[in-house]
Amino acid sequence: MAMIVKSSTAPPSSFASDLPPVASNAAAPTAATPQCMKPANLRIPSVRLETPSITHKMAATLASSLLGHVLFLKGQVPFPVVQLARMPGGQSNSRGARRRHDLLVAFDTLSSHLQTTFSALSAALALRRAGAPSDASAHLAFVVGPSVGAARARVMFIVDGLEVRPWGERDAGPNVFTGTRGEDVESEEDTDEESGEDESEDDETDEESNDDSEKEESESEGDNSDDAQSVYFSEDESEPPPSRTPSPSPLSSKDVSRPPSPSLCHSVTALPPTNSAMSHTSMQNTYPQPQTYAEEQQTLRAAERLLSRTLANACAEEGGGMSAELAPTQTHILLRAPRCFKHPAWIPRQNLTRSLEGVLQAFLEESGCAERSPKGKTKAIRGIKTEGVYVGCRGSAAAPASEDKEDQGEEEDEMIWWVWDGKITGFSDW
Repeated sequence: MAMIVKSSTAPPSSFASDLPPVASNAAAPTAATPQCMKPANLRIPSVRLETPSITHKMAATLASSLLGHVLFLKGQVPFPVVQLARMPGGQSNSRGARRRHDLLVAFDTLSSHLQTTFSALSAALALRRAGAPSDASAHLAFVVGPSVGAARARVMFIVDGLEVRPWGERDAGPNVFTGTRGEDVESEEDTDEESGEDESEDDETDEESNDDSEKEESESEGDNSDDAQSVYFSEDESEPPPSRTPSPSPLSSKDVSRPPSPSLCHSVTALPPTNSAMSHTSMQNTYPQPQTYAEEQQTLRAAERLLSRTLANACAEEGGGMSAELAPTQTHILLRAPRCFKHPAWIPRQNLTRSLEGVLQAFLEESGCAERSPKGKTKAIRGIKTEGVYVGCRGSAAAPASEDKEDQGEEEDEMIWWVWDGKITGFSDW
């Protein structure tokens, strides 16, 4: 599908324009293709993913990527984090090498924690939003400074359209062929019982044939072969046992690469599916996900490159984007989540909630991500300017902050701010 580029600074082909596309015979992009969207009302770098919702893996990957860019653009590391990890360490006893090692370890730990963080946040939002749509907004803050209150730079990461699923729903779902995992286990037990009965019948037939072998050997041999064949075909017509090594398998090596025929569907369901197959089936039946791990990683890398290009274009503008030379200091990671959110790596900070809520609301209104408050202009936040990045999906609205105002229910549903318990400290000597 051909794209129309409105600005000369916009990169080609990977970005979507808000103008109607020109008619073309080219194939439309797939649902997993990430594209950029910057509506007229948004005044911050923004990325739109051509997916119905944003998975926890996608949100975690983009959050880690944005943090790496923030550390480099704010002068906390001499090189980008990805490049820093590939460079040789040099003298391991030097002060710079130790700081480099500590930062890379902390960054890797945070990247690992973010994978489970957004999954736990999705489950917490599902408990809080009973009967609500299957997506919500998530907010992450990167604060550069000796403390959260004495910030020298503040960057907001907005995820509009995060998947909201109850805990454990990813592993539940119907099988590809028939039934659920429980039904498959029951069918396997029934198959074991029937196979046991067939084996007992085989033993009785063998005993009778041994008694008659003294009188008529030739006839008994023929009868035995006929009986064995009849038993074998009767087993195939009913249900084959799940594991019989001597008997020929109904699925040969040549048939593995081909899709199972309808006659083999029943025999495949007798085998207990693995957890990975069940989770893949559930996601495939509920949400359009990449079919293979390679496709999923390719989509994540494409989204990371798109975010990098978006930030590079913002830095090339007149204001300079997020680039600022700051002295090396600490970087604090904060997450906005309900009280029912549970994760061992995050500590609730109720004392920061009031100030950060004001900062977030002012930033959302200023950047065009949320409508102006009907009560009047939001109180201006003194100090440093808050920056941020907006990540949306297909059908997401650029007003993710207003949804929490109407949802003031139980105390466990209240949105508060959480601080990551790790420590990221910048360095400049190399």
